[in-house]
Amino acid sequence: MPEIWVPYGPVDVSFDVKQENLIQVAEPSVQKLPPEDLAQKVSESVALSADSLLVLSGTTGVSNVLDQILTQNNLISNLYYYPKSLASFAKRKVEAHPEKVQRVDLLKSEVLVETGELVEGHSSKLPGEIKSSSNLVIVNSLHYDPLFGLTSAASDLISSNKELKTEAFRKSKSDLPCQVGKSEASWYAMRSLQTCPNVSSIEIIEKRGVGVLGIFSGEPESTHAKALDYWTNNLEVKLSGKSQRIVFGCGGGDNDGSLTDSLARGFFNVVANATLPDAASRVCMLAECSEGLGSEAMMNYVTGRSNVSDSEYFEGLEVLLSLQRLQKDLDVSLISTLPKYYGEKFGFRMNSGSRDAPSLIVPHGSKAKMLVVPDASTTFFKLPS
Repeated sequence: MPEIWVPYGPVDVSFDVKQENLIQVAEPSVQKLPPEDLAQKVSESVALSADSLLVLSGTTGVSNVLDQILTQNNLISNLYYYPKSLASFAKRKVEAHPEKVQRVDLLKSEVLVETGELVEGHSSKLPGEIKSSSNLVIVNSLHYDPLFGLTSAASDLISSNKELKTEAFRKSKSDLPCQVGKSEASWYAMRSLQTCPNVSSIEIIEKRGVGVLGIFSGEPESTHAKALDYWTNNLEVKLSGKSQRIVFGCGGGDNDGSLTDSLARGFFNVVANATLPDAASRVCMLAECSEGLGSEAMMNYVTGRSNVSDSEYFEGLEVLLSLQRLQKDLDVSLISTLPKYYGEKFGFRMNSGSRDAPSLIVPHGSKAKMLVVPDASTTFFKLPS
């Protein structure tokens, strides 16, 4: 009887599945980028000529890359960060390399300036520091996202401002949840960033428990194209078909910190790409959610303060709409620390014991089979054509 381990918050949890009930364990074979290769890639990257950095993720991978940048670069005039919660992260980096950074500050994302023509008759707007920096490098870590398909330096920047995020939402609202490489919102974000030729990017792909898998740098569009190619090839897992019963984890750490994160980075990938539709399918998601619901939209829904049909965009609305579109006749069990009241508001059957995960979708004694996905946040499903 195989014992399967799944990332869950800061730890790994396990459960047993009888071989007769197991279709496959869908997990890509990946390797950590060796420290010497990481250092080499940074030395060859755009970061060593940068006068300013903008950090949009506070992951372990970003931390390791920043250490290499600040060790190898002569001097960074400005180190910007966003969101505000990254303040202590950014300041720790500066304290570790005090002679390398002149100034550290929160990106003033609410102050927008025109940066050029986006499409005929329409101007692009971005935060003022983006335009005023002579040689800015944006550093971020990639993950699944229902609005952008897969995040990028451009999408994370757009998401820092409500006006820009609202415009991106309008462009992809009808397509939610968006697939990797197929998002009008992602196109809008990239075209907006390209109006600032002084900006380059470093995009990092990482996996909790493994480390940095890949690092890509250069002009934002070409950088993201290389990252997309890595994601869809190196994280690929071949399936014989979609499954009616699936147990999956969302990646732990930042990936399942809240319900919003867990849905965006794991749930939608599994349900849209690996779950048999219109078949009364059953899935069990393991997601710690120690930070609660994680967005304004989810809290508003639980408390009845707003209607999802409201025209105004508020943070997390793309996640809430995507959930409502995919749930339909789907039976969802959630193993989590999230309060039972919250989970049941979304129609989830709540449970707290990881060992119970298989029996929640395949009763004891049944010969039904299940697919197990230990980390849906870094798995790219490939189905027969």
